[in-house]
Amino acid sequence: MIDRSKPDYLLLLVVLILIAIGMVMVYSASAILALDRIGNSMAFAKMQAIWVIVSLISIFILTRIDYHKLEKLSLWLLIFSFGCLVAVLFFPSVKGVNRWIKLGPVTFQPSELFKLSLILFLAHSLNKRKMRIAELEFVLVPYFVIFGVAAVLLMKEPHLGAVLLMGTIVFGMLFVAGTKIKHFLMIVTPVVLGLFVLVFLFGYKKPRVEDYLKSMEHPLKGSYQMAQSVLALSSGELLGAGLGEGKAKLFFLPEPHTDFIFATTGEELGFLGSSAILVLFFILALRGFAIARKASDDFGCLLAFGITFSIFMGALINAG
Repeated sequence: MIDRSKPDYLLLLVVLILIAIGMVMVYSASAILALDRIGNSMAFAKMQAIWVIVSLISIFILTRIDYHKLEKLSLWLLIFSFGCLVAVLFFPSVKGVNRWIKLGPVTFQPSELFKLSLILFLAHSLNKRKMRIAELEFVLVPYFVIFGVAAVLLMKEPHLGAVLLMGTIVFGMLFVAGTKIKHFLMIVTPVVLGLFVLVFLFGYKKPRVEDYLKSMEHPLKGSYQMAQSVLALSSGELLGAGLGEGKAKLFFLPEPHTDFIFATTGEELGFLGSSAILVLFFILALRGFAIARKASDDFGCLLAFGITFSIFMGALINAG
């Protein structure tokens, strides 16, 4: 008999190790940049530390709450997060994009809130309607209608990466719930064709897509950001330049503490260090999927899978 009253200590250990590595690398990657921009080398690290504290408190609280109580909030959270996706479009843009809502000292991305709300809603809805999962209409409505509306709002920001991640989550959770493969193919084909038309005929994000394709042919043929990230990652070699000794963060690599933190990490910790981080994410995924498999009901299974899958795929996409 499975004892569900005890936490998964291996999962907790992996999460704490990743948090610790993240804190160290954010400080290492951002100290000089923060000193130049703000006059305080600890500025970005302090903000990261605040979110770490909030996260740890959240972990403590959530482990003491019956997750079934979240079901009643799923629809309302989804509606609220939709409102935030609309509201963010009216906030001042940052570097040409509207992705953040700033309320006093607090800044957050509505796309992150929507991601969690979507997972919770899918887990609740798929659990309640599981007897109809084999029907095509069941898959198309409401799930792909919800995703389609969200995708349009996210593209207005624009945030193509979030659209891809959300789509992956929807497909993953529907697959685990038991959707037929032929229904997936019937849906995926027009979606892929639609994206192709959107990018190559209407030009949405076309330069960025072409840049990525060029970089696949040869890393240094890509944009400045792509070339610098590849140079940083490759210069780490096997063991890395050493913690704090990276050169790419010295105003060569854009946003070395956020968008390109993995490249910064690869330069300072080397192939072994960056590989160890990926291994930790793989362990996190395996433990999360094991928890989903052992859940006492379908709602718990889908919720655990959705959260684990979103973290794992988000890490891979951002590292990639």
